[in-house]
Amino acid sequence: MTMFAWLLTYLIHSTVLLGLVWLVTRRRRLEPAVSELLWKVALLAGLVTGTIQSRLQLSPPAAVTLPAASLPSPSPASGAGHESALGTTSTTSRISTTSASRPSLALLAVLLWGAIALASSLYYVARRLILVGRLADRRPVRDGPLATTLAELQRTTGYRGRVRLTMARTISSPVALGLSEICVPELALSELGAEQQCSMLAHELAHLARHDSLWLVGASLIERLFFFQPLNRLARRELETTAEYLSDEWAMRKTGSAVSLAKCLATVAEWIQASPLGVPVAGLAERRSLLVARIARLLDGRPPQRPASRRGWAVLATLGVAATVAAAPRVSSPPVPLSVPERGEEVRSPSPEGRRGQGVRTRTARGSGGEDTTVVNALIARLKDENAGVRRAAAHSLGQLGDLRAVPPLIVVLADSDGEVRSAAVDALADLEDPRAIGPIAGLLKDPVTDVKRNALGALSHWEQGVPTAPVVALLDDGDADVRHQAVDLLEHLHARSAGSAIARLIHDPSADVRSAVVQALGNLREQSGIAAITEALGDPNADVRQAALGALKDLRAPIAEATLLNLMKDPNADVRQRAAELAGERSIVAAIPQLRRLIDDPRGDVREAATEALGHLADPTARQALQAALQSPDPKVRRAAAEALGQNR
Repeated sequence: MTMFAWLLTYLIHSTVLLGLVWLVTRRRRLEPAVSELLWKVALLAGLVTGTIQSRLQLSPPAAVTLPAASLPSPSPASGAGHESALGTTSTTSRISTTSASRPSLALLAVLLWGAIALASSLYYVARRLILVGRLADRRPVRDGPLATTLAELQRTTGYRGRVRLTMARTISSPVALGLSEICVPELALSELGAEQQCSMLAHELAHLARHDSLWLVGASLIERLFFFQPLNRLARRELETTAEYLSDEWAMRKTGSAVSLAKCLATVAEWIQASPLGVPVAGLAERRSLLVARIARLLDGRPPQRPASRRGWAVLATLGVAATVAAAPRVSSPPVPLSVPERGEEVRSPSPEGRRGQGVRTRTARGSGGEDTTVVNALIARLKDENAGVRRAAAHSLGQLGDLRAVPPLIVVLADSDGEVRSAAVDALADLEDPRAIGPIAGLLKDPVTDVKRNALGALSHWEQGVPTAPVVALLDDGDADVRHQAVDLLEHLHARSAGSAIARLIHDPSADVRSAVVQALGNLREQSGIAAITEALGDPNADVRQAALGALKDLRAPIAEATLLNLMKDPNADVRQRAAELAGERSIVAAIPQLRRLIDDPRGDVREAATEALGHLADPTARQALQAALQSPDPKVRRAAAEALGQNR
């Protein structure tokens, strides 16, 4: 399916799906959860139903085939079938040239769509950047009543994600930014009571829990990329509306106070003259026109629809998508006509007889493609050359050419008697990235030649699925350090969490590079069973391993004994001291203040700066005194970091 045909299919399918949802939501008063489900399904399903039809080769009753471009008619002699091969070639060349000289209307339409979609998307990105600029003055709120209320909300609601609370002068309504930030206006601190502040933060926490920011960004981009579908704009606005209703419900359910949230909405409405942000965001009161309905809904106190009812609508939505795939019209491109080769190459084309297994011989124009075929065939023949160097060079060249016809003969070469030839074949198959080669390459993980095993491990990293992990795990006990290192890297690449315990056993490997790779892999696999091995690596004799262990434990948010962290802040390696200082600040370890104070005078500038910033995270009078002393440091970076930290450490 060409892009033009796909766009037309998308327009048809999205109109059917979004139009049906519009009719259903207008004729029936649905709960916000059901309405949101239907709009999300309709918005996304239109992007995939046409592709599914094409992949499954479905032909709905109303399928449409685009008309082929008209071609000049052949000469009578050609039509009679008595012209020589040379004459036929000349005629076809003239046809191809004439056809190619006229730009396709479909191509022009696709280019125009691409230009407008790109411009619209860039405009949206620019508006997002303006939003970021307007919020540049926001400052983190780490203590005080708002921070305490948010922490209590997270505890009582069971929300486990990390939330950053900030405050800005340039907004009039609280908003949820990205996946983990709540930004509130300064008026929220002075104009809202404690219960209203709690309701406000609960509403924004609901937006984060529901990932509303991501949905609104995605809906906005779909609206701009597929601007020719006006129903996308309607879908995006409906998603904004349901997001606010459902966040109100979530906040009311968690706090138990609908009246406080209603009062909060009414108060915030008085602050807003117009939305200052310019792009759709998940905010408490960004749409003033919706506030009256939301307040009335809160005070009405109707319970939300039962989950069983929502599941029923989800089943209906699934059936609707399936019906669209099965019956909605699909626009397809015309079949590509066969043409004549310049060198008389003969190929078989479909015909009634061909369908019965016979076929008729037809000529097709290949031009330089015929030359490529000749080269590929010649190189494939050289894979059986008596000289190993020739076989190796032929395998290398086949990988560079990228012709998938070389895959089967290259797989055969994996059994070559020469190790270098096998390695060259592995590299060539990796370049071709054909999944048929995964199994044969995995078979070479037991090869007696170390270089072949290393190449096979590297080649398998070209795929993320279908690679067997058992033979890779077996190589963790290989006698070659590079093989063990690459085996660890490949298991990490394949996200093989089941291999976590096997990887952890290498934490005492003789090679420091292997131990470092083990620590990084265990951290990236997010395997809790590896925490003990990573913690043990904090005492590794190699500084890179210790540094990697600190980074992995930070990413895993795993506990580290204070005494261990304090010792690492005295480590002879500057990078380890820096990482330990950063972690001490992030985890608010008050016992680290004396050592952080000493690190302000560290010989390494990065360590001094990290120690100063870490002190800024510690809400302790001793830390504040250390920051005041750091203002006298001869290092301007330390003085700047201390000045910034003093504005936050209150």
